[in-house]
Amino acid sequence: MAVLATRKSFLGSLGLFAGCSVLGTRFSGEPDVRFGVLSDVHLIKPGDEDTLVAAFKYFCDNAVDGVLIAGDIADTGRISELKRCVDAFNLVFPGGKRPDGGKVEKLFIYGNHDIWGCHWNKIHDPEAARRDGIGWDEKTPAKVWEEVVGEPYSDFWIKNVKGFTFIGAHWTRSDQFNGLGDFLKAHEKEIDPAKPFFYTQHSHPKDTCIGPWAWGRDNGASTKALSRYPNAVAFSGHSHYALTDERSVWQGAFTSINTSSLRYCSYDYSLRENINGNSHGFKKENRKHLMEQLNTKDSRHGMLVSVYGNNLVIERRDFMTGDSLGDDWVVSVPCKENMSFAARAAERSAPQFAADAKLSITREGNLLKLSFPRAKPVKKCRVFEYEVTATLLEDEVDLVQVQRRVMDPVFHKAESAADISASCVLSLAEIPIKGNTVFSVRPMDCFGLKGKALTASFNTETAKA
Repeated sequence: MAVLATRKSFLGSLGLFAGCSVLGTRFSGEPDVRFGVLSDVHLIKPGDEDTLVAAFKYFCDNAVDGVLIAGDIADTGRISELKRCVDAFNLVFPGGKRPDGGKVEKLFIYGNHDIWGCHWNKIHDPEAARRDGIGWDEKTPAKVWEEVVGEPYSDFWIKNVKGFTFIGAHWTRSDQFNGLGDFLKAHEKEIDPAKPFFYTQHSHPKDTCIGPWAWGRDNGASTKALSRYPNAVAFSGHSHYALTDERSVWQGAFTSINTSSLRYCSYDYSLRENINGNSHGFKKENRKHLMEQLNTKDSRHGMLVSVYGNNLVIERRDFMTGDSLGDDWVVSVPCKENMSFAARAAERSAPQFAADAKLSITREGNLLKLSFPRAKPVKKCRVFEYEVTATLLEDEVDLVQVQRRVMDPVFHKAESAADISASCVLSLAEIPIKGNTVFSVRPMDCFGLKGKALTASFNTETAKA
């Protein structure tokens, strides 16, 4: 049975990724190492660092031993933007230490914005880009790193934090982590095979967290290299996918974890009516969508990771609101059983509509608006999106006319008990055969598990319910 624990059950009995509990092992005392995890901070103007400072303070209050940032610190690739991040770190951890004197390591890397941002923006102000650009030429990334971050620069770095190995790979101008395999082999004596070790790069290792369709995956070099190390735990960002998505944790030959973004959550999902498409995924749908796009800039995610032996307790947090994004994950490293998405989905319960929930259909010109209440979580398995189907019912034949997907309006935010409505807009012109039609809406979790449908009848020929 595929098991990934939540923190509440971790401190008593282990639980499923879904939140369904089973008996397990007790842990107590201080963690062996604790570190904060952020990514895609995207600092631009003064004041943007306020959320970053809040995150650093939270990490300080929780006595972290390091702070990992998986790239894209400087949105437009400016030295001044990187400096504001380092200044924020030094404000909270003066001298690289907590108030109790404990050392806090900077576990930072460059992302693509850090290196290329000044070039993307130089057309607007070429002189400023030359003067203030981190990646202006081949030599400036190393020079800036050493001057601003205050540490020696190498495309790959390795550090020891309280007996645990951390490895970072910077985004560079010419190489997409192709040298990782050789670097790991050269440093194998510094990697204890009996302990997890932690690796960070900006883009997701291909075919791991979120899925093979994910925006922002790399070329596969890191996946190949890390697959030799079952105790490897990779943290990566770039995509901004929300930490409310359970696919953020992938376990196979190694462990890969999505770090989301401290700036905004991703809208890169194809084939959904109320969110932008995925330029790294399916791109053949040229149909104009009728719905207003969801705002995913109102949530900023990060993690606090506590390590107990071979178990990671991962707290997911929205640093914009201070909300928990769900029960903490507990991940065993190395993976001891089948933790594929399919195996984990099989252990979950589908979200469901409340017993008194109703689907309403209204006509607005040539448009049909389907309105329905937000589905409820079942055993903490929350709704992620909805499947909307229009089925013609004539002469004892049921024939699907159109099917759409819409993201849950707060899929990227903390689960809420508040009454929130959702909707889907269809054009009558999209329904090829008009007549007595049953519209159905099914809630789905992030793995695609479907709950029971809400239904309502509507005659698309007469446009009457």
